[in-house]
Amino acid sequence: MQKKTLMGSLPVYAQHLSEQTGVKVVVEGSQAYTDGTKVVVPFTETDPELSFGYVAHECSHVRNTDMQCFGEAQAVPFRLSVLNILEDIRIERLSMDQYPGTEGDLNHLAKAVLGDRLDPADVAQKPALHVVHDTLLLVGRRQMLGQELEQPATVMLQAQEKLLGAQLSARIMQKVGEVLQCDSTREVLALADAIIALLPSQEDQQDEGGAEQQDQEQQENQPQESDDASASEADSDEGESESQSQGEEAGQPDSEQKNSAGNQAGDGQDDRQDGGSSRSQGGDTPAEAEGDDAVGDPGSQPGDHPSQEANDLREQAMQATAGDLQGLISEVGDQAAELLSQKARRDPCARRLLSLAGRSCLRSDAASGRRVQLGLEQSSGLRQCLNGLLQAQVDCRVSLKRQGKRLDTSRIALLKAGETRVFRSKARAERQSAAIQFLLDKSGSMSGAMDEAEAALYAVLHAVENLPQVSTGAIAFPERGSDSVTRCALIKGHRERLLQAVRLGGFGAMHQGCTPLGEALWPAAVELLRAQGEHKILFVITDGEPDSAWLAQEMVERCENSGIEVLALGFGGATADLLSRTFTRFRAVGQVSRLKQA
Repeated sequence: MQKKTLMGSLPVYAQHLSEQTGVKVVVEGSQAYTDGTKVVVPFTETDPELSFGYVAHECSHVRNTDMQCFGEAQAVPFRLSVLNILEDIRIERLSMDQYPGTEGDLNHLAKAVLGDRLDPADVAQKPALHVVHDTLLLVGRRQMLGQELEQPATVMLQAQEKLLGAQLSARIMQKVGEVLQCDSTREVLALADAIIALLPSQEDQQDEGGAEQQDQEQQENQPQESDDASASEADSDEGESESQSQGEEAGQPDSEQKNSAGNQAGDGQDDRQDGGSSRSQGGDTPAEAEGDDAVGDPGSQPGDHPSQEANDLREQAMQATAGDLQGLISEVGDQAAELLSQKARRDPCARRLLSLAGRSCLRSDAASGRRVQLGLEQSSGLRQCLNGLLQAQVDCRVSLKRQGKRLDTSRIALLKAGETRVFRSKARAERQSAAIQFLLDKSGSMSGAMDEAEAALYAVLHAVENLPQVSTGAIAFPERGSDSVTRCALIKGHRERLLQAVRLGGFGAMHQGCTPLGEALWPAAVELLRAQGEHKILFVITDGEPDSAWLAQEMVERCENSGIEVLALGFGGATADLLSRTFTRFRAVGQVSRLKQA
């Protein structure tokens, strides 16, 4: 059975992407949403790729989307839907280009939300406006993002070509391709308007009908004038030819006149035969001519004209209400958020992880001063103990070399045999960089031990602060905010000096709430993984009575499987028996004065 680790988990991924994009990502609660500045996603392990794709999608929205344009488009629901479709394509392409690792997650998101199969029979029942909408969505994503939507995209494109004609459908999809050239949401909105303007309209048909009628009238007038002119020319030519033939016949014998008459009759038959053969070889009947023109003219191919249903499609688009578009998916992120929220609510093993907030609001300056002073008094002597804990485990075995400063006298006799490796060399021990994270339990069961526990925290932080290549951080739990959400409170950041943390109100916390230790270990571990340092150590200061022992134990195992060394320091009612149920390494300290022996 594969061991569970922290690597590849949602909190670690969210924190990593947050650092890369600069967008705050919070893993908490049971509802996925974004407020334009941060992305909130519930923790679930049933479909992590969907969560990853949602975080990547919404982070790109926060970074690249101008929400004011969506407010402007809201008055026309179909216009808003087209803007959603195009803007999603643009921001996902930006995410893939800037952070290539998100491409697979975004592809999974699209398949999970849109599906990878469509029934052509169901598509045939769609209203005309729905066909155009879904074609923009599926074919646009398939062509612009390369997402695995080939079958549904093909079905929808065929339906749109049947509805609008191949030429108009191709023009619309060519317009959609221009979204990758847009540099802002404002340009995408203009592109959405241009696509809607391409849809068939009754106004266009009226304009075309008026133009055709005018052309027809001009054509009817032109043939009448030309016929009159040609008729007069024909009469004059006929008179000349008759007079000429009469003159010639008058000078010929009777036999020649008969032959001439016979030849004329034969010529008439030949002309009729030639005319028939010419029609069979190169000429066409009127029906055949019309057929040839239809084949030769691409604009008159079957299916190249919009169907009757699409004659007023532009008017339908501009007049459609939100109810008319019900059931359509235009904003993939919103649909993914709903799926994630449903998974979090239905998952019996779903965990409400705690996120990391700012400093605690429920604290006391008097308690802070008292605990800091007590910790300062007890910190002397701890430095040497902790320094030994942080010493690197390196290979310090003695090796033999051909040159050096120290002779190995036991090998001098080997010089006669040609052995010249008689010098001793010892590898130099080097300190590993280390990151230390503290997690302080300030639940109600710790009420009588808060002074000792926080003083011990300060003592250890003070003892290791000036050690080279060592960074420290500390958080406390639980912290119930004004929004009634339980989180962790920051005590000291890894890039923060201890005195600064004291001045900013990191110490002096008051006890409150229950003991969600398993949920609080997540943000502590994530903070530790973020910190620079090869050696990762997590100290948990607690009374050893978590709300969920199995969840806390599983998280400790995850941390250890991820290369984090977890040590528990017991205070209050903590005993060795209690601590052993959750931790593999622990010390029941009880009082800050006993830290040195621990």
